[in-house]
Amino acid sequence: MNLSKPFIFSFLILLSLSCLAFAQEDDEPVLSKMKVSGADIEFKGNNAIDKSRIASIIKTGNSDYFSSEDFVMDIKRIEKFYFDNGYFDAFVDTATSVSSDAEIDVKFIITENAPYIIGEINYFGLETLSQGVRKDIFAEGKTEINKGDVYNKTGVSSEAARITKYLQNNGYAFAYVNNPEIVRYQTKNPELAHKVKVDFYYNVGGSYRFGYTKVKIANNKYGLQLEDILDELEYVENDIYSKEKIIMSENRLNRMNILENPRILIDHIDTVNNIIYPQINTSLTNKYELQPELLGYDIDNSFFAGLGLSFMDKYFMGNARTLKTGIRGLANSVDTYRMELSAELQQPHIFKNNKITGNWNLSYVLYSFNEFRVGIAKNKFTINYELPKHTYINNLTFDWKLTNERFVLKENLSDSTGGTAILPSGFTTNFLNSALGMTVIHNSIDNFQFPTQGFFQTYYIEECGLLSSLIKTLFTVQTINYVKGSFLNKFYVPVTSNPQKSTFASKFLAGIIYQYNSEANNTPTINFLPLDYKFIAGGSTSVRGWGARKLGTFPEKDVGGNFIIEGSFEHRTRPFLDSKGLIRDLGFVTFLDYGNLWDDVKHFRFNDVALAIGAGLRYYTIVGPVRFDLGFKLYDYDPADGTAKWLYKNNASNILSKKLTIQFGIGNTF
Repeated sequence: MNLSKPFIFSFLILLSLSCLAFAQEDDEPVLSKMKVSGADIEFKGNNAIDKSRIASIIKTGNSDYFSSEDFVMDIKRIEKFYFDNGYFDAFVDTATSVSSDAEIDVKFIITENAPYIIGEINYFGLETLSQGVRKDIFAEGKTEINKGDVYNKTGVSSEAARITKYLQNNGYAFAYVNNPEIVRYQTKNPELAHKVKVDFYYNVGGSYRFGYTKVKIANNKYGLQLEDILDELEYVENDIYSKEKIIMSENRLNRMNILENPRILIDHIDTVNNIIYPQINTSLTNKYELQPELLGYDIDNSFFAGLGLSFMDKYFMGNARTLKTGIRGLANSVDTYRMELSAELQQPHIFKNNKITGNWNLSYVLYSFNEFRVGIAKNKFTINYELPKHTYINNLTFDWKLTNERFVLKENLSDSTGGTAILPSGFTTNFLNSALGMTVIHNSIDNFQFPTQGFFQTYYIEECGLLSSLIKTLFTVQTINYVKGSFLNKFYVPVTSNPQKSTFASKFLAGIIYQYNSEANNTPTINFLPLDYKFIAGGSTSVRGWGARKLGTFPEKDVGGNFIIEGSFEHRTRPFLDSKGLIRDLGFVTFLDYGNLWDDVKHFRFNDVALAIGAGLRYYTIVGPVRFDLGFKLYDYDPADGTAKWLYKNNASNILSKKLTIQFGIGNTF
């Protein structure tokens, strides 16, 4: 029987493919069992992209064993990365070698070639907008891309989204943009070589205004007034439609404790008059709430843990007020503990202005230290004024504190030499103070739980003395006259392309207190009272090489000082963010802290500034990170003998016993 030539040829091809398939099946288990000795990146010609950026997007080399699937996908990932960054002609080659001990070495060889430049940008569909609107859209510094820039896909997408967002926040509720078109020139003209044209196509639609907002409450069992809800909105009837104001209004409604899952939807649209009628859909939570509490937080740089019980009325006497009362017991050690009784009234808007909120707090705190015990009764009024986000100052806070502090000495107070007692055990004194304060806040950080970029700054000024003369004539008590000022600056910078994975953070604090009451200055107890206005140093949110209240240049540092400088540099990383399971929320930090505390600014010396280094673990939860830090005293200046002590001059035993401090806390250090 004779076989035709076409049949024989087809049979041979089929046989070859089958052999290749079997060979691949045999080779894959072998490759998958080979360890990766290294994954190198090599460039041919120019090298514009940093090697670390390429290494961050590939998987080969991040696991112990070689994966051919990851290897092939890594080539595609690198090519896509270059294409999205304007290197359309980039080429990726590879090389592999196997060592004698069955380890595979992988190399990615990248030929970048020249990047493509944006030579022309066109915006279609915006012709119907007024000249003023177009001028505002394309104001200097607002555009995400410009002629002459290297093409970048992210930049083009950001520019498309920027204009869409502007339109939707300025009346054009249904504006949208089609996918931008990227045209690469095919020409021999050298002026157009390696250039692209970017075309945006917009559909603007009509300009709309807000109509009357309806409110739909499922089972309004507590008689919630509709005005209480409408007062929280960021817009009023007949305002130009803004999607951003809808989102901001929803966020404000979610702050009202009595509301459950409020949402703002479009009820109907008047297309003749171009009016959008929103509707708020919500239900109510329980008005009363009794809740046991398991507590753990930092107080004065010390970590306290304990139990509490709180009661909340979420619609107290109407007007969306919230009343919260509570009792708490907290302890840092056997001798350092704190008992609290508090009642707090929150007013969500004042004068029907949701930018002005109020708070009234009544509290009594019994605070015990090793040497003394103090009871603090406080009446505090706070008014907060929220300013627009685009201004440098975001918030202004004004407060008035009326405090009575009763101090009892638990043991004899000796002088710095430990000799004769200055004050006997059982010594008691009272301070009644009235303080007025103002805080100016700038906040542009992006995330409370894991801030990755932005600034946070506060300027605080407090005066206690304007009402002191009147208080002294009415009560037989001591008063303190002082002016207190402080400045706090925090900033955050992402280190990697995914800012949630790695961030550099920094903090700087400076504060000063000037006392001008001569009678108080001649009283020995002045160094102890009032506790809530003194600066303290050392602890889990301060210079972490020292325990709470253990850092200072004078003997009574544990009760606070009048001048402080401190700061931190911290690198925060979450390397397992792309993983699944519990390990995903694990993080690490390394830090350098500096600072110290002085009893008076005139005693400040640069060589007093202490340094601490260390590292720590973080586990991120819905209430913030749980943290564990090891802090080492890098530089410790002893004012008693005037000697400076560096960490490296100590042996291992001394470092572990005297130079190491373990810190624990909940929430970010700053």
